[in-house]
Amino acid sequence: MSETLSLGVDIGGTKAHGLVLDATDRVLADRIVPTRLTADGVRRTVVEVAAALAADLGASPAGFTSVGLGIPGLVDHNRGVVETAVNLGIARSELAGLLAGDFTAGVRVENDLKAAALGAGLVLGQTVRDLVYVNIGTGLAAAAVSGGRLVRGVRNAAGEIGHLAIDPAGEPCACGQRGCLETVLGGLYLAPRLAAHGLELERLDSDPRPVAIAERERLVATLATVLTTVAIAYDSAVITLGGGVVRAARWLRPAVCDELRRRAADSPFLTGLAVADRLAELPEGSPVAAIGAALVGRDPAAVPSKEH
Repeated sequence: MSETLSLGVDIGGTKAHGLVLDATDRVLADRIVPTRLTADGVRRTVVEVAAALAADLGASPAGFTSVGLGIPGLVDHNRGVVETAVNLGIARSELAGLLAGDFTAGVRVENDLKAAALGAGLVLGQTVRDLVYVNIGTGLAAAAVSGGRLVRGVRNAAGEIGHLAIDPAGEPCACGQRGCLETVLGGLYLAPRLAAHGLELERLDSDPRPVAIAERERLVATLATVLTTVAIAYDSAVITLGGGVVRAARWLRPAVCDELRRRAADSPFLTGLAVADRLAELPEGSPVAAIGAALVGRDPAAVPSKEH
């Protein structure tokens, strides 16, 4: 068995996905368990998945050489403090300290989306040092890796593009603004909007009704704007997409590529930006968030430099 056993746990609102990487970044084992809510519940969830993985490997949790967690909310990665993880019932928790007695290795904590960006870099391999990961799930946000390091900002909040307000007359957003990008693409707003018109996201591309066509065009145009925005903001070599909305709407990515190329045909600037050509697709089912959590445990700033 490899001497290096890097434990990573991606903590979601309903389930936690844990895995172990060896020194060559190979996944040795993985487990999914239900997430227990509250800070103590999360601690017990992490302990449970760690014990299960250790048993799978014929080891003990004390044998993990590093431990990393990816979790929603505002994360102070230096102190291991999590705030406003609403779906987990956590207002504020010193999560790293809470878990300190459960592992021999120190515990490092990172925002789940930023961890996923690190994991996406490892999975894509050749683009590991320069990419943007755009996640469209309940909400909308992005995380960037530049020169092999996460782009954080002063509050570790870089990439919260979902709260860029583009329509002053648009739908109210939970952040207090109107017309945020998230209100168009985020599942929290998208799902009830589609349901009100009897529309299905998965089949929206083939629905001939005018209301479906209008909604489809709105989603495609907004996502094209999002991708252009991150291309301008970060100028990353690669942009990749993830999240439940993207997984459900298989038609969305190719439709957005067509829209990006249509826009570029009318603009020398956009032609040079070549946003559509920067899009890379992750292999289906890639556990990028849990892989990224394992990388966070090793070093919260660095990503592997190897190429695949």
